Amino acid sequence: MRFSAGVLKSGSVFESAKSINQRMPQISRSVLVRYSAMQMYQLVNDVESYKEFLPGCVGGKVLEFDGKTMLASVDISKAGISKTFTTRNQVVEGKSIELQLENGPFKHLTGHWYFTELAEDACKVEFELNFEFSSSLVGMAFGKVFKELVTSMVTAFTQRAKEVYSGK
Repeated sequence: MRFSAGVLKSGSVFESAKSINQRMPQISRSVLVRYSAMQMYQLVNDVESYKEFLPGCVGGKVLEFDGKTMLASVDISKAGISKTFTTRNQVVEGKSIELQLENGPFKHLTGHWYFTELAEDACKVEFELNFEFSSSLVGMAFGKVFKELVTSMVTAFTQRAKEVYSGK
């Protein structure tokens, strides 16, 4: 969760958000890339290709998509631990993807991808994910693996953009 002086109106709002973040891991990454916002959006929204380039991802499937809302599942497997989770994603083509947990080993999972056009061939990609595992046992078994996978996602998408759009 981010706050700026213009958004923060009361100390209690800040304290509530701060205490939530102490209990719930938050991962936030951003990168400037030499690809358009639409190109990066298309890579991130192509769930079925994740297994080709995301470390630890062994499957991805779109269960429903109506142009604005996507229900998608992702299969993760690493170090002998396999989990599947499903999110409902609200998409604004070329601009954003908002994630909300539908099913999986989490008590809570929300996040977003923002794609901000800087020039015709450059954009800023921002990724944020907040999550809490369904139990401390799941967190102990799967927590480290999941955090490693999530923190490497922006780098993996940037590398994928080079391969797809630059042929490298």
